[in-house]
Amino acid sequence: MAKAPRLGEVKTRLHSVLSPAEATEFYRCLLRDTFVLMEAVQGRRPDLSLVLCYTPAGEEEAFKCIERDGALRLLQRGADLGERLKHCFEDLFAAGFESVVLIDADSPTLPLEYLLAAFEQVQKTDAVVLGPTVDGGYYLIGMRRLHPQIFERIPWSTEHVLAETKERAREAGVELILLPEWYDVDTPKELEQLIKEISAGSSAATFTRAFLGNRNQADAAI
Repeated sequence: MAKAPRLGEVKTRLHSVLSPAEATEFYRCLLRDTFVLMEAVQGRRPDLSLVLCYTPAGEEEAFKCIERDGALRLLQRGADLGERLKHCFEDLFAAGFESVVLIDADSPTLPLEYLLAAFEQVQKTDAVVLGPTVDGGYYLIGMRRLHPQIFERIPWSTEHVLAETKERAREAGVELILLPEWYDVDTPKELEQLIKEISAGSSAATFTRAFLGNRNQADAAI
């Protein structure tokens, strides 16, 4: 799931440390690395299809330099994140997919094994698979059939998303399977965490790593 990388409209919580132009390019790099990560998943699971669920309408051109050949496209619909998630599942199931895993584009160093585990789980159970984030949300959600209740009455973009999702699942009698915790990169603190991970030798996130390296060189030259 992705927004069009439009200037001033993505990664706005990083504008205290990145200019709007830098934040937009940073987001483009996150998207590119997410495609690379999903292609690695497809390399291990060739039965999978990659779909770009994008927003807003009319911004297809914005993804031309990011997405790879062969990716399907699906326009997001809905007034809030909960509705958009629910409708993505609805539309993909209606298109004939037997199981669906949705991920965001904010975790460029997410381990491949977590994604493979998600697909393995959704194909053998009716449980909802969640990848929890450090900040109380989730980086991934997967299921074999739609459980719309888990998107209701959720305080999106808060630290209570995961806890309330668990509560909705409990109310609906839906089993949850939790993957290992990881982190999104939305805030300056999380950006620092990413920089530390990359500096420690992580070979993941090629595009994001190059962006951060070029930015450091530019800062050093000033």
